[in-house]
Amino acid sequence: MQKSIFTPDAPAPRGFYSQAIQAGPFLYIAGQLPLDPQGNMVGGPVAAQATQALRNIEAILLAAGGTLANLVQVTIYITDIAHWPEVNTVYESLLASVPVPPARAVVPVNPRHYDALIEIQATAFFDKSEG
Repeated sequence: MQKSIFTPDAPAPRGFYSQAIQAGPFLYIAGQLPLDPQGNMVGGPVAAQATQALRNIEAILLAAGGTLANLVQVTIYITDIAHWPEVNTVYESLLASVPVPPARAVVPVNPRHYDALIEIQATAFFDKSEG
């Protein structure tokens, strides 16, 4: 069974998609741009944009009853691979308390919607046997 997850603590979808879909023990989180919960673009350096996109993912995880520790796969799309060291620093900082870092891919891409420098999508796993 599938269940749509929505939280007002992350930006509402601007198209025909869900913030996330829970399917069994997995949560599939849609690509998150650096939009604040009101839908305003967070400008500035890529570090600020990466922080906002990851905070959106965290808010969606919380709405589903999880934390960043539930992440098993993260895909980061960046418009310039030169941004990678700055993004990696933010990523490592925000996920420092996660006992097992999720698998990750970094993909250089063409410009994102709304001139964002980054977009992050993720998959989380909820082990129902752990209480």
